[in-house]
Amino acid sequence: MSIFDKLKSFSLCRNENKEYRKSAIVYGNLKNTNSSYAILYITKPKNISEEEYRELIDALEINFVKRDTQE
Repeated sequence: MSIFDKLKSFSLCRNENKEYRKSAIVYGNLKNTNSSYAILYITKPKNISEEEYRELIDALEINFVKRDTQE
């Protein structure tokens, strides 16, 4: 069974406050329970500005491709 069979959806939490955005987290929401867990954690690199990081996170599009693992 693939992890994708267990998930009903994904959600993005931008961890935003008034001053800065420190990270973004993609959560996987499980089908059978009301729980979720972190799939992807994105932190702001030190060498880009806060404005550049906000622009990147706002433009973020993540696609998961379920691949056939049986070869």
